[in-house]
Amino acid sequence: PMFLTELRVEADKDSDMCYTLISGGCGEVSVMAPTIHERNNWLKKIAIAQKHISDTERSILHRQQSRMLQSFCEVSLGSQAHRTSIATSPHPKWDSTMQFLVKSLSEDVLCITVYEKGYFKPNEFLGRTEIKIHQIYEESRSEPGAQPQLHKLRLHEVKSGEVILKISLQLFDRC
Repeated sequence: PMFLTELRVEADKDSDMCYTLISGGCGEVSVMAPTIHERNNWLKKIAIAQKHISDTERSILHRQQSRMLQSFCEVSLGSQAHRTSIATSPHPKWDSTMQFLVKSLSEDVLCITVYEKGYFKPNEFLGRTEIKIHQIYEESRSEPGAQPQLHKLRLHEVKSGEVILKISLQLFDRC
C-alpha cells in the first residue's frame, strides 16, 4: 500500500500523459493516463485527497490535544461509598464534602479511586489510594482543635499521580 501522507508525485519529463508516484516505503509506480486531461484530473484528485487527509489528521490531533480530562473519584469506607462530581481539568479539584460512619477506628480504611469518565466506553481507572482512619485519629489527637488535616496521598497501581485529601474526624459517643 501507498499512504497519501507519504506520497510524492513527479511529472514525467518525456511524456505529458505520464507521472510517477513515489512512496518512501513502497518505491515508485509509473502511471500513464489515456489523455493529458485525464492525467491532470488524476493529479488534481490526488492533491485534493492529500489535503483532505492532512486536514483530517490535523483536526484529530487538535481535538485530542484540546480534550480535557473528565475525572471523578469514588470514595469508600467499608460498604459506604460516595462519588464526587466530574471535574474537567488536567489537575482536577473535586472539592466534595462527604460523611462516613466509622465503625472501627483501628480497622477502617478510607479508599479513594480515581476514574476518567467514559461516555461511550467504560470509565478508565486512573489510580487508587487509601488512608487508615487510625492514622487520621492519631494525628488529630496530636493537634488539638477541629482543624481539617491535609494528606498528600500517592496513587497506586499507576506510574504517577497523587490526591490531596482534606479531612476532619469527628467522633461521637454512642447513646
